[in-house]
Amino acid sequence: MSVTDPFQNRPRWILRAIGWIVALAIIFILGYRVMFRKQVERTVSCLEQASSAERATSPAAAVEKYAACIDRQSTTAAASSAAKLPVRCRYAGVWAAARGNMVYQVTLKADGKFVGEPAENTPADAQVITGAWTVAGNALVWAYDSGAVWPPDINPISAETDNANAFTLREVNGSTTRYTLIERSTSGTCRK
Repeated sequence: MSVTDPFQNRPRWILRAIGWIVALAIIFILGYRVMFRKQVERTVSCLEQASSAERATSPAAAVEKYAACIDRQSTTAAASSAAKLPVRCRYAGVWAAARGNMVYQVTLKADGKFVGEPAENTPADAQVITGAWTVAGNALVWAYDSGAVWPPDINPISAETDNANAFTLREVNGSTTRYTLIERSTSGTCRK
């Protein structure tokens, strides 16, 4: 009785295809890790640069300072700076912001100010939150009127719908907040 190779009758192209799939998966994983690391390094670098320079004195100055640093370090800084107002207009409007069963009504104004008002299932002592916001890279950046102005609160954007009527933010503590559009901004600066 002779021992035969179980792969002897299989075409070699199947083995090659499996090899290529494994190789491409490894390349993708390594590439993703490098890109993620660069994004984290860019964020940390901007926070360090901005904090070692003159401190921001207002919420608007804090978010704009961080966004300007991200723009400078971006490979498409000129395009990013030119597109800042349209990007901000993409999110300008009134939103229902839900985290768990709590809902706030958040108004993101085209001028960079925001107001968050308790809406549903919020604690009795919940207060109105105000401050400044902007878009930097793929994150919404917030600075609040009450409390520390620096560092700003940086929340990556994900799960955005094609028509920009909903998106999710990942909070600093790892939780997520789902934003659903109630009303688009009617500001003159956001009209096409």
